[in-house]
Amino acid sequence: EMYSNTGGQMSKATPRGSAVAFAQGGKTQRKKSIGEMFMTYEHVYVASVSLANQAQVLQAFIEADRHNGPSFVVAYAPCVQHGLRAHGLDDMVDESRFAVESGYWPLYRYNPALLQQGKNPFVLDSKKLRKDVQKFLKRETRFMKLQKNAPEIAEELFKQMNNDVNHRMELLNQKAAGYKSFEHEDDASVKVLFASETGTAARLARDFADACIHSHVADAMDDVELDDVEGTTTIFFIATCGQGAMPQNGKNFYKALCARKEPFKEGTKFAVMGLGDSSYFFFCEAAKLVEKRMVELGAEKILGMGAGDDSAEEGLEEGLHSWLDQVWPVLDVPPPEEVPHIVPVKVEYSPKAVMREAEEERVLHQYYQQDSIKAKSIPILSNVKMCDESYNRDFRTIRLNTGDDMTYELGDALEIFPCNDKDKVSEFLHAYSTDFDESTVVKIHDFGIDGEVSLGILFTYVLDLFGKPSKHFMQQLATFESDEEEKKTILDINFLKKAAKESGLTIADALLRFQKAHPPLPALLAMIPQIKPRAYSIASAPLASPSVTELLVLIDTWWCDEGEKVGLTCDMLRKMVAGDHLWCRMKMGSMDPPEPEQPVLCAGIGSGLAPHMAFLRDKVRAAEAGEKVGPFSLYFGNRKKAHEYLYQSELEEYEKKYDWFNLHAAFSRDDPNNKVYVQDLVGKTDDARLLLRDTSDGMMYVCGNRNLPKPLQEALVKSFSKWSEDPKEIESAREAMTQLYIKNRAQQEVW
Repeated sequence: EMYSNTGGQMSKATPRGSAVAFAQGGKTQRKKSIGEMFMTYEHVYVASVSLANQAQVLQAFIEADRHNGPSFVVAYAPCVQHGLRAHGLDDMVDESRFAVESGYWPLYRYNPALLQQGKNPFVLDSKKLRKDVQKFLKRETRFMKLQKNAPEIAEELFKQMNNDVNHRMELLNQKAAGYKSFEHEDDASVKVLFASETGTAARLARDFADACIHSHVADAMDDVELDDVEGTTTIFFIATCGQGAMPQNGKNFYKALCARKEPFKEGTKFAVMGLGDSSYFFFCEAAKLVEKRMVELGAEKILGMGAGDDSAEEGLEEGLHSWLDQVWPVLDVPPPEEVPHIVPVKVEYSPKAVMREAEEERVLHQYYQQDSIKAKSIPILSNVKMCDESYNRDFRTIRLNTGDDMTYELGDALEIFPCNDKDKVSEFLHAYSTDFDESTVVKIHDFGIDGEVSLGILFTYVLDLFGKPSKHFMQQLATFESDEEEKKTILDINFLKKAAKESGLTIADALLRFQKAHPPLPALLAMIPQIKPRAYSIASAPLASPSVTELLVLIDTWWCDEGEKVGLTCDMLRKMVAGDHLWCRMKMGSMDPPEPEQPVLCAGIGSGLAPHMAFLRDKVRAAEAGEKVGPFSLYFGNRKKAHEYLYQSELEEYEKKYDWFNLHAAFSRDDPNNKVYVQDLVGKTDDARLLLRDTSDGMMYVCGNRNLPKPLQEALVKSFSKWSEDPKEIESAREAMTQLYIKNRAQQEVW
């Protein structure tokens, strides 16, 4: 805007009303919109961004990087030549925010990839004008020069600039509305709003608005007035950031919601979909707050709050799909017909009959060491079962020689890349097609593999062939089915649930069950998701064991009508012996490790003991080195003491040797008439109060299944209040417990 011709001269990029070289009397024409010009090419990714919305900047750069074609991102960057008043470039972020909120700099993204999915490619990220653009102009010398020298001309040009901004925002809003055929957006009977920090809630809200025939577009909560939801049905998609905080683009709406005194009028209805991570204390807190306040103001809740849990096995989608299945009937809207978009993998059959072992090893290294994976092949030192062979559960310690090539920090996790059973892969390929098998060699340029690879390698190490089929996979499979009755069965969500209960249906099972659909190889490779790594908390301490990494693993099993099933990674791990190699990589831990001198309380059940063992072993190392060590209380729980007292001899030895270590063990299945759990011991002892409430730096770490945190929090209240029945004492204790989480002194890793 200032240096287009390298000398602060007027150009097509100069905004109307600014005084620059060759336009000291103020430029009289509008500036060009270079982003809109590039959008006319349709194959170019375009974004207009500003630090006023940092999440949008990040989203735009991610999308631009992924785009298979040219990408153009134009960013608003205040410059010294703009003459910012009164604090110069110290006001850069505030100036950027004012530029966006006044409409001077709109935020948008144009993604051609959405066109291929039948969606509107244009997303307007700043829809509401909150400030007067003329006030923005008066913040900068480049505009105020004209105001000083020719006030009448400046006033006229500033008015025209105001008209320009409003006209442009109207056009951009129309563009964002896309194909929906409402004469006016107010005609839409369903309003869709979102509060999003990273862009996930915004994406889900926009997908919902696209699919809902009664909605217009999805808007950020702060882009609408509170009166806009009056008398309408509103669907909220709300993420939670930090310790229960409302995302930035929902704060003003929620503030207005809390300040409102009069109730909503009859006909105001709503439903909320919350997004979060159940490993955090304030799970979906922002969504809960909006739901609570809407009800207090008399709005009708048409459906209970949905919860998308990022730490669930299938991620947010699990809770989302369950909630969506209930939303459509409540809104009296037919579920959208989803026609999945499949981009086949380009496959060329190689004349080579078979790949040599050395060639396959080279392909595996190419795959696992690509930039998006960066895994290493690590040898196993030992794989020891901790329970009796006759016992029905399988805990084991696995030690790996990570050496100097794979260092780790206290509290880190190790991500292991599992592989499918080669015999099962061969059996599937032979049953699926007579045209190819595991030895067939193809040329591909996908999955990070560039060149020749056998189908055996792809289906064993890359594709999650024996994973659970998702709803999306079944929709893709249905596109190849010509028999209408079979297609109905494929798309019936109840079939998927029933088959999972009866046989633990896998993707391979589904492909063989509906063999007439028979997607060709290029589509098959695109449809089957890639194998994901499984993270295991590390039980060793790096300063005590720098070159050896120890894992504590429970072999995961579950039951269906056909019998017991074993998870992919666990099935692989239980068969491995010393000398075998694992493809793995380090992952930063989700809990901040304590310093040796800090008081620590750990509560864990089953294999959740792993990170606590790491913290404890580091304390032992520090004590042996003569360092100052703070008190450490460990509460460990499992089912049966005789079979599942993990690390018993080591823990009891530490308890005898160190006066700073207290050990509490609970076993729930030893006495059926008196089941004792970890939380029971926490609630009955003083340790929590002494280490957490009575200190300013004590830390609590919780690790186990997702059923543990809630009862444990109640146990903390009991310990903190010294088992008082006084309501004031209990309330004070509860507030102290909550403050632990707010101040990040209570951290948890749950699944």
